[in-house]
Amino acid sequence: MSSLVFETPTKRKAGPEVISDHISSSAFESTDNSELISDRDVHKTCYLIERSGRATKKTKRSHAFISLDQSIPESHAHVTDRWTLYTNCIANLQTKIENLLNDADESTLQRVWKYVASTRYYDDDAYTQLPVGLVLAGSNISSHTRLFTNMSQYIERRERRKAATVVVALRDTSSLREVLRKIISQLVGQRKTDDEDEITAPMNAASQSDQSDKRLSYDLDLLVDWFVKQESVERIVVIIEDADGSDSNLLAEVIRMLFVYRNRLPFVLLLGIATNLPIFNTKIPKRTMRMIDFESFDILRTDDGLTRLLDDVLLCSSTKLLLGPGLFRSLLNRYNNHTKNLETFTWAIQYAYMAHFFANPLSIILDSPKSIETSKDHFIALHTVPSFKSYITDCISKEDCNTKRIRELLTDSSSLIAFFRSCQEEFSEFVSRQNDCLKLLDVLQDASSIYGSSIGKRTRAELYADAISGELRDSLFVRELVLFISKMSAATVDNLSRLIDQMFDQNTTVGKMKDGWNIGAMNGKANHLKLISNISKSIQGFLHTNLQSYTDIVFHELFVFDAVLLCENAFAPKYRASIEKALMAPSFYLGNERDSAGLEKPFLSLAHTLYRESGTLINVYDYWRAFRQSLISSDIETADSGGSFSPNEDEVSGELSPSTLSESQTVAVFFKVINELKYLGFVKETSGKRSGNKNAVAVLQKQVWDGL
Repeated sequence: MSSLVFETPTKRKAGPEVISDHISSSAFESTDNSELISDRDVHKTCYLIERSGRATKKTKRSHAFISLDQSIPESHAHVTDRWTLYTNCIANLQTKIENLLNDADESTLQRVWKYVASTRYYDDDAYTQLPVGLVLAGSNISSHTRLFTNMSQYIERRERRKAATVVVALRDTSSLREVLRKIISQLVGQRKTDDEDEITAPMNAASQSDQSDKRLSYDLDLLVDWFVKQESVERIVVIIEDADGSDSNLLAEVIRMLFVYRNRLPFVLLLGIATNLPIFNTKIPKRTMRMIDFESFDILRTDDGLTRLLDDVLLCSSTKLLLGPGLFRSLLNRYNNHTKNLETFTWAIQYAYMAHFFANPLSIILDSPKSIETSKDHFIALHTVPSFKSYITDCISKEDCNTKRIRELLTDSSSLIAFFRSCQEEFSEFVSRQNDCLKLLDVLQDASSIYGSSIGKRTRAELYADAISGELRDSLFVRELVLFISKMSAATVDNLSRLIDQMFDQNTTVGKMKDGWNIGAMNGKANHLKLISNISKSIQGFLHTNLQSYTDIVFHELFVFDAVLLCENAFAPKYRASIEKALMAPSFYLGNERDSAGLEKPFLSLAHTLYRESGTLINVYDYWRAFRQSLISSDIETADSGGSFSPNEDEVSGELSPSTLSESQTVAVFFKVINELKYLGFVKETSGKRSGNKNAVAVLQKQVWDGL
């Protein structure tokens, strides 16, 4: 049992030495876990039950990482170094990802800004429609906040403070008054105090000393007075990030109010839409649609974002950790079939970094191998890495075995560190070669698609997993591309040369290979055949040499993270299986060090066992009798087994058992577990009728979790 347990006051019976001094004014009590809560203190809201005995003093940690003593005994310095390495890597990664996401939305932000800048302001009483921009932001609402925050900052930056922007979420408001109050307060910069009524709270748009203004905080005339005093503001841009996720009547009222003040305030409304235009049009009344002049902006999510993600994040020269093929295929499948959101993809990459550095004590060596020079345990762990063991085995099996070299790797720490550094350099070269190969395959596909090749185009993201696993080297896809090269025309050769010059620098391996073709000196049919033969052989040899598997690198376990199940459970957890496992085998989750054979199941687990044994409809009275009988039976079984640990320690004290509970206490526990089963979605209340009798009886009906 943990040292801190929060209890409701109705769960325990009276005890003589329970109540201690008040910790705070909120009736928060501190007791020993062997004591009981008296009946005279049932009005208390919650209690702090501490572990009996003197509490051990814990060392304060400045970071979230812990010592992984079960795998490698780590010192505090090693854990701190591992945390520092993780924070440095993740900070660099987040900077690149943030720049990538901002650049991905750049085109949309620019189009929205041009629309806002093109709107005109009418200062007369003539009828003018309210300009509204409909931003189709996609179904992933978790990324909308970042998008519209960037949109607000982008418009203000490009308008040079001529536009005042405000971002509002309708899900946080329940009425038109709250929406108007948020718009006014964010623009004017004045908010109501906590003790003021939300309807009658006055907001003074003039100076603080002026007490004559008694207008309400949601009165748009306050905003009119503020706008008159602003010399630089020419437009007021109101951004609603969840237009179709709120009450349509509320949105219609907001549009109507902004439309009414259009001749006095230069409003421009931007609505974030997660669905599409036809669905959105059905939610807005026709009379409201006549008040607006709208233009739609679709945020296009292309594969260019994933391509840049590979170039700038995964396959860049500073990469310390590479995503394995299995994990990347899982993330790509989730991206293509479900999210279509680049931000969600980047979250998975950051989680993979966190999981690798948190759970792998050998990850400390990625930054500086010298950090483990004095740790024998780390060297022993490096010797047990599967790829290193395979390397030693292969060296021994060779006829010209260098036994001295092998002995140095197994006994000398400096030799092992030098060997690891060479493997790390090999990994960096491997990453660079994979990036060049993927770019070259992209160029070959572009050249072939222009001239009507039948080869199906595959993006770099689709080729990534096959490339780093070595499956792409002898694949049908590469053979078809090489076959296309051998049939190129002179125009295709020139186009291929131009694309290579655009993609690769002249000093790179591919650039030097292209210079060796000597394209300009080849004239005539015979020379052309010789040229394309030379190009075909050189490209085929380059791909065959560089498209190798990452498993060929020693210590690749430290450079590549490929825990597929870990990430899948984190981003798409199976709630039903986890909850049912916890209810059927609670000893797996209680974390008790004692023998689980003497541990009786909690009350909720007992109720769930009866739930699984019943039919579709459960009579509440029968359920209650079976539940009470199961409490008595479990207490007898525990006594016969000799278990000294008290069952249901969260509900009863160490001296009581379920069989000693009174009738009223057992009923209270039963209704408590029934409500918990309702909350978990296992049952719901219904009514049944006895045969031949019209009187309704209390019945519970089983629920089914569809799709889980």
